[in-house]
Amino acid sequence: MKLLHTLLFLLLGVTAFGQTKKTKIEIVFARTIKQINRSGEVVRLIGDVRMKHEGALMYCDSAHFFPVSNSMIAYSNVHINQGDTLHLYGDILDYNGNTKMADIRGNVKLVDPDLTLTTSALMFDRNSQVGYYTTGAEIIAKNETLRSIRGLYDGNTNLLRFKEKVELQTEDYIIYSDTMYHHSESEQTWFYGKTHITGNGGDIYCNKGYFNAINDYSWFVDSVFIYNDAQLIRGDSVFYNQQSDVGQVYDNVFLSDTVEGYSVTGTFARYTKKNSYAFVTGFPVYSIDVDGDSLHLAGDTLLTFREHDTTERFLKVYHNVRIYKSDFQGRCDSLFYSEIDSTFHLYHQPILWTGINQMTSDNIALKLRDGKMDSLFMTGNAFLLSETEEILYDQIKGKNMYGQFVDNELERIFVSGNGQTVYNAYDENEVLLGINRADCSDLEIKVKDNKIMRIIFLVKPDATLYPVEDIPEGEKRLKGFKPRFEERPSLSDIFQ
Repeated sequence: MKLLHTLLFLLLGVTAFGQTKKTKIEIVFARTIKQINRSGEVVRLIGDVRMKHEGALMYCDSAHFFPVSNSMIAYSNVHINQGDTLHLYGDILDYNGNTKMADIRGNVKLVDPDLTLTTSALMFDRNSQVGYYTTGAEIIAKNETLRSIRGLYDGNTNLLRFKEKVELQTEDYIIYSDTMYHHSESEQTWFYGKTHITGNGGDIYCNKGYFNAINDYSWFVDSVFIYNDAQLIRGDSVFYNQQSDVGQVYDNVFLSDTVEGYSVTGTFARYTKKNSYAFVTGFPVYSIDVDGDSLHLAGDTLLTFREHDTTERFLKVYHNVRIYKSDFQGRCDSLFYSEIDSTFHLYHQPILWTGINQMTSDNIALKLRDGKMDSLFMTGNAFLLSETEEILYDQIKGKNMYGQFVDNELERIFVSGNGQTVYNAYDENEVLLGINRADCSDLEIKVKDNKIMRIIFLVKPDATLYPVEDIPEGEKRLKGFKPRFEERPSLSDIFQ
């Protein structure tokens, strides 16, 4: 019996300890108090009604008070004041003192030091300080206005959660999203689902992101698109610091400028809008329109920018540079382009191919004019060789070469200084006679359909025609002869 009494005592103690003490709702004041039924289960309060419950004062014009169930229904000019920090207003309040749940409807307004929330209906849990709505609401917080169909307010953390047709509006931008978390005090915002951000700087689309309004930096994730009047930025994720005007794009990078007609792809890009600066790595490719055809430049690292607020743009491509155009290809170690003279400069063993021709020299410069290829400059050990149907190659060598384009096709080449040639000679019936080996300081070469049609010696040459069966081995190749057609890049080599 002693053991039984001890166990019973412990059980009752635990049960009592686990129960939460329920405080009764108190009537503070009412001009008229009426007992509706004899049992006192319903009390009618009329005129300047004031109720009190666990640190909250409740005001209304009239109310039905249910002492037995410890609940009340308040009508007209409802106001809950909790700790002088949170205020709830509405037309009708259904409040349960046992659960501390408040169901307030009609012209609902929640006010705390950081925000004002208005809606048609709100459920508010005074235990967790959490309120939620499902009929649409507007929240004004500092310089921000938020709207959504559904939402949750957490008074302990100042965290707002929104769902369905979410809109966050500031002086500078508007965010439309499916789901959003917003911390009103720190002005931080997280958004999920299809999101559209629009402002003076353009439009942003993504499926996930973060924005810090105080520090002005953003992080956009999952299929990010950023548009403005002339530019497009695309990537898997984008980080942007508005204060420093620095952005970083990660994976599947695509940058384009429709006004200037160029685009850049890669796996990482760092950019600033002020001077159109873009630093791109991870198989970067720069593409530009050349009279209706695309010229692609690829390398290990790419840099494009403007200097000192000028309108001209500069481009640098470093290491393992590949060049591709449908009728024109090339390679070099580094490349520089300036809009000041519209010229591409190729450095460190540059090589170009056009048609059956291969061109090499110490340095090569390709000049554009009105969006078309205009001229070609090869300085130092210039060498041109052409694949032919015969065993031998046509070869032209000189100190420097200068080429001219007509309608984007190479039409003529001038050789200046130490000109040497080896080319196949034919009779009037196009039968191969042999090779013509000639030395002449200056030459002019006529080109048609990317084939050498004629060589003009501008001064008296020292020339010898060798028959096919009697060509000396030493005369078949000029010094520096090195066919490299197998290195010619294809379009697939550009976009690895």
